Amino acid sequence: MKRLKTAQIASSNYHYIKYSLPYFLDSMARLDQHLIEFYAASPHLSIEDATYAQVKDLKRELDARQIKVCCLTQEQCVYPINIACEDDAIRERSVQTFMKVIEFAAQLQAPYAQIVCGRGYFDNPEEDAWKRSAQSLTRIVEKAERYGVTMVIEAASYNTTNVVYNSPRIRRMLDEINSPNLKCMLDTCAVAMAEEDIREDLALLGADMVHLHFADGTPLGHLIPGEGSLPLLDYLNALDEFGYTGAIPFEIYNRLYDFDPEETMKKCLAYLTQAING
Repeated sequence: MKRLKTAQIASSNYHYIKYSLPYFLDSMARLDQHLIEFYAASPHLSIEDATYAQVKDLKRELDARQIKVCCLTQEQCVYPINIACEDDAIRERSVQTFMKVIEFAAQLQAPYAQIVCGRGYFDNPEEDAWKRSAQSLTRIVEKAERYGVTMVIEAASYNTTNVVYNSPRIRRMLDEINSPNLKCMLDTCAVAMAEEDIREDLALLGADMVHLHFADGTPLGHLIPGEGSLPLLDYLNALDEFGYTGAIPFEIYNRLYDFDPEETMKKCLAYLTQAING
């Protein structure tokens, strides 16, 4: 690769959730990892239950190991978090959860916090869900601006959402909200699921594409590199050609790997290090 650097590689705790938070942090130290995407979910950090004191303690433990957080990612698929929900109470609770995400991201000095745009009932008009999502996102981004955090939209697959499920809809939402503190990201599995050309995505999203989830799949699955069928090397070449300078964290969001997470991370790191250096 001409432009991608191994310093952009980021580890993550998605597949460490059967292990304690201290185990994950010590694993990062053993693997000499100093950049992570932090998956904010139980048992490591439940945003809705966490206190500012707990996040302060987490920051102290990260600092002790010289680990920086590139993105704070709230669980939004398994939990009932949905900023486009028809139910006012669920939608408001979801918005308030992201208000805490922003505060905690600032506390952790994480520049980015990830967000998906929610979903409406599939038997109701998509445009109604879109309007609710945009209204919620506007409120969230206004707070992000005040705290110096940038929200990054991720397109989920249409299996998950009927609001933002491909790159053109990311572009539409970015343009509609029009804030310097709202950017976007790509997920290799989501790109494949939407049957998109990653080079076209990068051209469409341009400088607003600031973050990435890297995993293999068939096309979904979020498998470790080499265990799926995605053209990962081509994706990396496209990012290299594009001049992507953001983090490249692994989203190994598959329960297959929960029982030996450190060995799984070793394999991921070896793959990406070789691909970039090779």
